[in-house]
Amino acid sequence: MEHTILVVEDDHLNMKLMRSLIGIGGYHMLEAGDAETGLHLAADHHPDLILMDVQLPGLDGLAATRKLKADPELTHIPVIALTGLAMEGDREKALAAGCRDYISKPINTRHFLESLGSLLAQDQQAEGAPPEAPATLKRPYSRVLVVDDDPMNVKLVTAILKKDGYESITAGNGAEALEQARQNRPDLILLDVMMPVMDGYQATRELRQDPQTAGIPIIMITALNGTEDKLKGLACGADEFLSKPVNSAELLARTKSMLRLKQYQDQLLLRTRSESAFNDQTAPNRTDTVAQRPRVLLVEDSPKDVELLSGQIGGQGYDVCVAHDGEEALQKVMAGGIDLVLLDIFLPGIDGFEVCQQLKAHTETRDIQVVLITCLKDLEGKIKGMELGADDYLVKPIDSRELTARIKALLSKKSYLDRLHSHYKQALTTAISDGLTSLYNQTYFKKFLDLELKRCLRQHYPTSLLMLDLDDFKALNDRHGHPAGDRVLRETARTIREAIREVDLAARYGGEEFAVVLPYSDAEGARIVGERILKALHEMRVASDNGQPLETITASIGVATCPGNANDAETLLREADAMLYRAKEAGKNRIVLPA
Repeated sequence: MEHTILVVEDDHLNMKLMRSLIGIGGYHMLEAGDAETGLHLAADHHPDLILMDVQLPGLDGLAATRKLKADPELTHIPVIALTGLAMEGDREKALAAGCRDYISKPINTRHFLESLGSLLAQDQQAEGAPPEAPATLKRPYSRVLVVDDDPMNVKLVTAILKKDGYESITAGNGAEALEQARQNRPDLILLDVMMPVMDGYQATRELRQDPQTAGIPIIMITALNGTEDKLKGLACGADEFLSKPVNSAELLARTKSMLRLKQYQDQLLLRTRSESAFNDQTAPNRTDTVAQRPRVLLVEDSPKDVELLSGQIGGQGYDVCVAHDGEEALQKVMAGGIDLVLLDIFLPGIDGFEVCQQLKAHTETRDIQVVLITCLKDLEGKIKGMELGADDYLVKPIDSRELTARIKALLSKKSYLDRLHSHYKQALTTAISDGLTSLYNQTYFKKFLDLELKRCLRQHYPTSLLMLDLDDFKALNDRHGHPAGDRVLRETARTIREAIREVDLAARYGGEEFAVVLPYSDAEGARIVGERILKALHEMRVASDNGQPLETITASIGVATCPGNANDAETLLREADAMLYRAKEAGKNRIVLPA
């Protein structure tokens, strides 16, 4: 049984951290930015646990807890208080209000999920149910090919991947790896170098030469620590490398980064194919702009390290600029033009963690690739950086070849992100976009959905479809006029775009109905996105013609997933539409999935 956790928190950065941690734990999360909303969500959903911030606008967290405990239907839900003050007597105040316990901010991320799992298990056993194994994040669409001639190494790596929710297939040498890659089309290959029959170098060359496998990311895993050996692997076509013995946290960080890069690459290709198929020969010719040299910002307060690293980066053909502290770094990034930031953790003033957190919290800067640089030998700083949104990390002293490899991989990722955004912007001026909302139109959406479903079935990952219809929109139009209705539609489109990922696609299906395609998302992932959209719509404010705010906007959402509910675009649309009408019949302002 999946557990539901309600988080009541008004700080969006703290909420983002909670969302990441709770998602990693495999739990379903409900979000509220104030106590009143939290109380409503608790009454509607009866979560298994509530994490309640103490300092909230309006009704504070302890007062809200007292209200919960006074309600006979909600009193059984355990509440954990969250506080950034941690003053003497806070625990007693929390307990007196009815909280089970309290957690001090900043949250200890290493023990957070363990504490949640223990608390939920205690409650389950108290109700007489058998204890449940800790949940893990399921990624049925992420298939990793592990290639090593040592069975113990294969067992170790596959165990690490399985614990984090990845599916593994294995091969004992390079020749087997080629066969497995061609038959199963994995999303990532972890490839040992020293193997019988065919070593990793030769296997990499052959994988890159085969059009069927050329786009699969390859991480070489080797006991060879020499720079020349690593350089040889990169020259053969490997994207990354790891040294044995493999560290589990580093393995998972590299795996996640490479898989995300592949998703961006695949989606860019699919959107280009969709547009070509739709426009055929009528699409306007696009002239390629002159490629700009990537610009790297080095944030480092040590003159010696600045001289060393800037020389290495500049020698690779990148433009380099330097900042000596966190404040200067933020100013230079906000000025624009930065593609990647090499960010020392220990800086005067604002440290690297805070700079990273601020960059990843803003829409304008979140796609900039951030590499944390640290001299820490333990994993604490690395893990904290990844949780704050850092894209990678390097440990001093930095090997120049490793620096080159990391920058190359992350700039490729940034390029795919930029091209996805550019593709969307270019669509605004073509026949594939909706003139009012600037989303893709119905015709393009249907072509994209058809190609996406064929690809997801071929590559064995799920794709979900959300069909969203604004509630009582005709009545709103009648009361306030069509100009106000148009503003609602434009704001709805903007809200949907901000609530989804770069790889997702939003379209105006017609009238007040919208469609969202969610590649790599199963039904549960789609439900989470749908609830995020409903919450954002509820908080959306649109003015009438006289400047007064319109009534709260709500919507009904239907969900269908391929495979499972359908195996083709027409059937998936019909199933999602059926769920949408069920949501309307059930009272609107809700999301409905197939039973």
